[in-house]
Amino acid sequence: MTRPAIAVIGAGVAGLAFARTLQGQAAVTVFDKARGPGGRLASRASLGFDFDFGAQFFTARDPRFMAEIDRLRAAGIVQPWQCRFAEIEAGQVCARRLWSDEPAHFVTTERMNSLARHWAEGLDVHLSTRISALTRGTGGWWLTSEQGERFGPFAFVVLALPAPQAAALLPASSSLRPRAEAALMQGCYALMLGFAAPLDPGFDAALVRDGVLSWIAVCQSRPGHTCGPGLVALSRNSWADQHMEAAPEAVQAMMMSSLREIIPALPLAPAHADLHRWRYANCPPVPPAAPLVAPDEGLALCGDWTSHGRVEAAYLSGLETASMLAAPVG
Repeated sequence: MTRPAIAVIGAGVAGLAFARTLQGQAAVTVFDKARGPGGRLASRASLGFDFDFGAQFFTARDPRFMAEIDRLRAAGIVQPWQCRFAEIEAGQVCARRLWSDEPAHFVTTERMNSLARHWAEGLDVHLSTRISALTRGTGGWWLTSEQGERFGPFAFVVLALPAPQAAALLPASSSLRPRAEAALMQGCYALMLGFAAPLDPGFDAALVRDGVLSWIAVCQSRPGHTCGPGLVALSRNSWADQHMEAAPEAVQAMMMSSLREIIPALPLAPAHADLHRWRYANCPPVPPAAPLVAPDEGLALCGDWTSHGRVEAAYLSGLETASMLAAPVG
């Protein structure tokens, strides 16, 4: 019996979890605009430095994700990050504690995007392929890329994208489009700094409670880090939204100024500096709801924005959406 064809747009955590769950029951093809899978499981190497500039760690609360973490730990792909954690307010450390195994904060044993590459193994993934249009035609759904390529037909299309990007692709008549249009997503800036010598601010990772920044992490404190000493600072979501269209140089200068208030020993001229703008980085928690699947339309939505902006939420969203489609395609 011919397996039904399903397209997944987005090779982040949700899209990969969906595809892995259904790959034996359907012919699943994954498309992503980036050069590698992962979405916000993002890493960047440059001039001898290495930065995880998206998701900094992840936790596991749901038994289904905990089971997957156990499998990944046994395979040597993830491990707990036992770091010196601090909380900062008004530029000063106001609390300290050591992260332990209870509850565990997990990172990969290599770059964070190595987890996405692991989840993508064995899947049919088309990278550097930005899907710009969905049209329903002979045999089902057809996808058109910005390069003019056409893919299809597909019986079902799953949009594992940030809500605004999903809304832009959905037909105006889709019952799912209002939900995607109504979702709130927030931005973030990631500042990546490389140094000539190691920097120890007295913590490995810090939650910043006020001001421009929300998070600081010392790269060499993370398991598996082998490149030059560095630091990643993430902006506060609300601040990023206010400065989303600002000049990158101005954003970097403001983040550096805030960072120096917290770490006075920060070198005046880092050996390397880079800035990344996440237009859709996070979302506030939303009430639990059924997966966003429209069987009559052959469309579905998944992603962390349907629940909470966490790696676990993205994984479970893909898993639950696949479960909803498993019976029809099985």
